[in-house]
Amino acid sequence: MAKPVILHPPRNNPPPITLITDFGLSDGYVGAMKGVILDILPWGQVVDITHAIEPQNIRQAAFVLYTVAPHFPECTVHVVVVDPGVGSDRRPIVVYTEQAAFVGPDNGVFSWIYKTQRVKEIRELANPYYQRAQVSPTFHGRDLFAPFAAHIAAGVPAPSIGPVVTDPVVFPIPDPSPLPDGGIQGHVIHIDNFGNIITNITREMLAQSQDWTFQVGGRTIEHLKPAYAYAPANDLVALIGSMGYLEIAIRDGHAAQTLGVRPDDQVLAQPRSLSSS
Repeated sequence: MAKPVILHPPRNNPPPITLITDFGLSDGYVGAMKGVILDILPWGQVVDITHAIEPQNIRQAAFVLYTVAPHFPECTVHVVVVDPGVGSDRRPIVVYTEQAAFVGPDNGVFSWIYKTQRVKEIRELANPYYQRAQVSPTFHGRDLFAPFAAHIAAGVPAPSIGPVVTDPVVFPIPDPSPLPDGGIQGHVIHIDNFGNIITNITREMLAQSQDWTFQVGGRTIEHLKPAYAYAPANDLVALIGSMGYLEIAIRDGHAAQTLGVRPDDQVLAQPRSLSSS
């Protein structure tokens, strides 16, 4: 019989608990969640990743989570509360992977985790013992996700949390497509705070040629540069960003606004010998 998933048994040495929300910092919502966690787990360490996700932008939260989760210690509990369906019949869940646990709404916010990590099991947050006595239909972050996260970090085994979930909500994440002429058809997957356009074309995909041109938002960008500073001020630049993806940026400017580009828009990469022929 398989052993139940237990994240980290010692209560006096719990793993970190991280928070990603769209709550902002001008209200008390984030503080209330932290208070609930520390009331249950006084030894706990709560780490703010960001509370500046665009309101109800599930895809943005999913990508941010994907980019930061690998940098935390094993068994970290990541809590994501970007939840336009709060109070509805959408399920609250915890996703156990080989690296961590992820607590939040079953609304697709863990789609990048499903794509990139080995999932051990998913459980619905259903045991009322691990939630607050009174659950507000408008604040599951405080009353469901925060207390469950604290108990999970304290080592509560997965079967005690709730039933297994086998049909989680997932939104499609497009993969780049190789073209017959050697080019690559990709997509914009994220716009960061600087307006940099992050695509799903990876460093490895661009290793097949020494030089490329890129087309996005009706503009063509010549050559890959090592960093933003290699472009003149206010010029477009293509580079491989810190996450290993092709980025299109404007030195000292906002590329996404200038080009009118949004997530899911297409990006074309072509070996320079082809694009100049």
